[in-house]
Amino acid sequence: MTRYAVRHWCRTDGMESEGLPMANADSGRANSRRMADVGADSVSRDGNVHAARTSRTPHAVRNVRVEALRLAAIVGISLFHTMMPWTAQALCDPAAGCSQIGDMLGSDPTVLAVLGIIALMGAWGNHVFFMISGFYLIPSLARRSTQAGYWLDALRGTVRRVLVIAVSVVLVAVVALAFDAWVMPLVNVHLVWQWTLGIEFVWLYAAFVAVAPVLACLLRRVPARIRVAVACVLVVALVMVNGYVAFVSPGDAATRGLTDWRKWMSAITYAVSFAIAGVAGMSGAPRPADLPRWRRRWMKALVAVAAVVLTVEAVAAIRRDVTLIAQLSYKSTSAASMALAFLLVMVCASGSGGGSVDLARASREAGASGSVAARAVAWLASGILGFYIVQSVFGTVAMDIVIQGLLADVTRWAASGGGAAGLWLLAEGTAVSVGYVAVVAVLDGLIRRPVLRMLRLGR
Repeated sequence: MTRYAVRHWCRTDGMESEGLPMANADSGRANSRRMADVGADSVSRDGNVHAARTSRTPHAVRNVRVEALRLAAIVGISLFHTMMPWTAQALCDPAAGCSQIGDMLGSDPTVLAVLGIIALMGAWGNHVFFMISGFYLIPSLARRSTQAGYWLDALRGTVRRVLVIAVSVVLVAVVALAFDAWVMPLVNVHLVWQWTLGIEFVWLYAAFVAVAPVLACLLRRVPARIRVAVACVLVVALVMVNGYVAFVSPGDAATRGLTDWRKWMSAITYAVSFAIAGVAGMSGAPRPADLPRWRRRWMKALVAVAAVVLTVEAVAAIRRDVTLIAQLSYKSTSAASMALAFLLVMVCASGSGGGSVDLARASREAGASGSVAARAVAWLASGILGFYIVQSVFGTVAMDIVIQGLLADVTRWAASGGGAAGLWLLAEGTAVSVGYVAVVAVLDGLIRRPVLRMLRLGR
C-alpha cells in the first residue's frame, strides 16, 4: 500500500462491495455537502437526527416509532427498578423459606411470570438504549468517512457528544449536592464511586461514541456480507459466554470488582449491541415494493421470539422454578432481552429507499411525523440520558421514600393475604414507574436540555 493510500484509506473505501456508487443518495451533491454530527442531546438521539445540515433540510427528522421505543425503554428500566425488591422476594427458594410477601408472590404463577418478564426489562432497556444509537450513528459516520476532512469533523462531533454527557453529569451532580445539603442526605453522593461506576452505563456510552468514528471507517471498508457474518459470529459467541456466566458460573455479583472478567462482560455485551445495530443500519434499505414483506419478516421473528420467552417464563412460573427465572434475567446476560431489543429496533426503524440508501437513512424519513403526539413522544424520549443519571443518583430516594411509600398499602394488603394483591401490586407499580419517568423527563426538559442549548451543545 502506498503512502498516499495509507493516508487516505478511509476516503477510498469499499463502497462498491455494497453496491453503492461514489455519489451517495444525494446524487452528485454529496461531496459538496458536509454531513452534520449525529445528535448529542441524549443517548439514542445521537443517531436519530437528520444526517445532512443543508438549507434544504434545516430541521431534524425523527422516526416517531423509534422515539416511542426509546420512551418504552425508559419506562421498562423504571419498572425494572421499581419491582426489583418484590422480584427478589418472589424468587426466594421455597425449600429454604420465604417471607410472607415473597411466598404470596411466588406462589401465584401469573404474578411470578409477570415479574420474570419485568426482570428482563432492565437489560432490554439498556440494549434498546445502545442499539438505537449505534443504528443511526455508525452508518452516518460511515457515509461521511469517504469525504475529505472526515477525521477532523468526526473528532469535533465526538468531542461535542462527550461534552454533552460530561455536562449532563455535572448538572445532575450540582443538583444532587444541593439536595444533599439542603433537603435530605443522598447515599454515596460524595463518593467518587457514585460518579464513576455508579453511572457506568453513561460512561460506557461515552466510550462507544468515542470509538465510533474508527469503527464506522473500518466497517465501511468491509464487504457487507462479511460484516454481517462477523456480527453473527460475535453474537453467537457472546450468547455462549453470557450463558456460561448466568447458568454455570455467576459468581458473587455483590463483591464483583473491575478485576472480575464477568464484570467486563456487561461492557462487552452492550458494545456488541452498539456495533451490530450499526451493521444493521448500514445494510441496504428495501425497495418500496418490498417494504411490506420486509416488515412482516421482522415482525414474525419478533412474535416468535416473544412467544418463546413468554412460554418459558410461564412454564417456569407454573413449576415455580425460581432458579431458571433468575438465570434467564441475570444481570446483562439475557439473550432474550438482547434479541427482543434488536427485533423491535428493526421493526420500528423500517423504511424503504433506492439501491444507494442505507436502512438508517431510510428509517429517518419513514416514521417522520409532525403531530403533537409525535413531538411530545420525541420530547419525552430525549430525556433518556438525564433519566439514566438521575435514576442512578436519586434512585434510593425515589425507591425508599416515594415509590415504596405509594406501594405501602398494597404491600400490607399482600402481606395479609388479600385476594389479587399481587396483581394490584403489579398494576400500581407500573403506574408509579410511568409517573416517575414522566416527572424526570419533564424536569430534564426544563433544566438539563435548556442548559445544553445555552452552551450550544443541544438542539
